[in-house]
Amino acid sequence: MSTPLHLILLAGGKGERAASDDGVPKQFRATGQGALFAVSLRTFLKAEPSGRWHLASVTGAAPANWRAEVVAELATLSVPCHVAAPGISRTASTWSATELVTAEVRPSPGDLVAVHDAARPFATAKLLDALAVAALDFGGAIPGVPVPDTIVQVAAGTATYLQREALLAVQTPQVFGWENFESAHRWAHEAQQEYTDDGGLLAARGHLPAVVPGEAGNWKVTSNADLERAEGLLG
Repeated sequence: MSTPLHLILLAGGKGERAASDDGVPKQFRATGQGALFAVSLRTFLKAEPSGRWHLASVTGAAPANWRAEVVAELATLSVPCHVAAPGISRTASTWSATELVTAEVRPSPGDLVAVHDAARPFATAKLLDALAVAALDFGGAIPGVPVPDTIVQVAAGTATYLQREALLAVQTPQVFGWENFESAHRWAHEAQQEYTDDGGLLAARGHLPAVVPGEAGNWKVTSNADLERAEGLLG
């Protein structure tokens, strides 16, 4: 039997660096293929080539004034779907969705959970499958791509050069075993700790994720220039 995977789609950010004049956050901006968050979601509805897992539920984190749009999109799916309120940070939003999944879906400890940013509309189903398979084998997996620039660490006004060959830029989706994921997020909530991604939180709790080659095309829509580029590609 294949393992259930529960997808959490984070669409609760304000998107201020790519905000439109009418205040529409980037993840809800319209493209030729629908709202950006919907494009990100539909990527994962394609067949899973490995057959080792299957999509079992989808939970979105979205602000109240955009909840109706997310509910309408999720209503087209054939798996249980829910919408959680976002938190004041990325970690808090993920915890809000995690609590809802726990209460409404009740995953088994051995299930998988994938977390994806709604502002990454070009991640492929192939990447999700590779991450899910690695998570089944190693307990968790994140995608990483080589860093093209020279990176320095600055302290007290001086720079320490880091080995570029040893660095990767981390993307989403990220996939983990449910038990460790839920436990780590419960700890972060109770300890009021915040992390820039889930892999960092799991690593801080002693659960180092495997690294899967990411995709150069899986870039994040952050600025208005990014949004214009995405709209052109999705036209």
